[in-house]
Amino acid sequence: MKNITLRQIRIFSSAARHSSFARAAEELHLTAPAISMQIKELEEEVGSPLFTRAGRRVELTSAGEYFWVYAKRMLGTIAEAESVMGKLRGTESGQLKIGLVSTAKYSIPRMLGLFREEHPGVQIQLNVCNREELVKLLRDSEIDLAVMGRPPKHLDTRADAFAHHPHAFIASPRHRLAKVSGILAEALTGEELISREDGSGTRAIMEHYLTQHRISPPITMEMSSNETIKQAVIAGLGISFVSLHTVGLEIEHGQLTVLDVEDTPVLRAWHVVSLTQRNLSSAAEAFRYFMLERGAQLLDQQFPNLSTSNP
Repeated sequence: MKNITLRQIRIFSSAARHSSFARAAEELHLTAPAISMQIKELEEEVGSPLFTRAGRRVELTSAGEYFWVYAKRMLGTIAEAESVMGKLRGTESGQLKIGLVSTAKYSIPRMLGLFREEHPGVQIQLNVCNREELVKLLRDSEIDLAVMGRPPKHLDTRADAFAHHPHAFIASPRHRLAKVSGILAEALTGEELISREDGSGTRAIMEHYLTQHRISPPITMEMSSNETIKQAVIAGLGISFVSLHTVGLEIEHGQLTVLDVEDTPVLRAWHVVSLTQRNLSSAAEAFRYFMLERGAQLLDQQFPNLSTSNP
């Protein structure tokens, strides 16, 4: 495999990630035939087929699965080398790959805009997904930093808390409990609950609360989109348990209300997380310090009625 090129590894990794040569072509600004040719040359060099073709989709073979493990390691090592070289040059340019849990997309992008104003040479690549997918991106070194609530326990990471992250039950202002004070948790037992999907950090916090209070309201809808959940609650289809950072505008405009349920809001923390063994670039270190120093203050400005100060 002496003649394998870095370009082929990057093409292979993109095709494996998307399960599509066409999507890889779009991402890398190449033509689909060029992708196919490079993959074919790579397979000849490896001596085994790496993909099986099924219409427009491609799937990794057993050899492809093994090769992808090493491809990610190689790309991660190269990215780390680039970071170290950037530090030696004392620069804060290049690409910064950040992953966000979906609840963070309502607040963190504004902070990224301010960060870019102070570091105009940094190009930011943003991935937004649920917690489970974000942990995979972090594990595979496909992002430099993750902004999330609960850091992964099974990875060796550095996790720094920078602000409080409140969660609570929300309902339509027309809901029977909307104007009730001091609602006991058991009063929610008969309510229809609209929930985030399995793998979501919000879902995990909600389930912990329900278990802790020994209640089990029926989950009548399960959704992966905060926007869809908000619209369903506004329409009166049920109540939901959400990050209050996702519903600031709707509460301000009277479309949603926060229920006064006992032991809520549930306060967790926002963390900026990186792999311990990974050398961060100057840009990634600058963003980490930016979040630790200014994240809580900026969240307070965005959500003046919520407690987001540094935990």
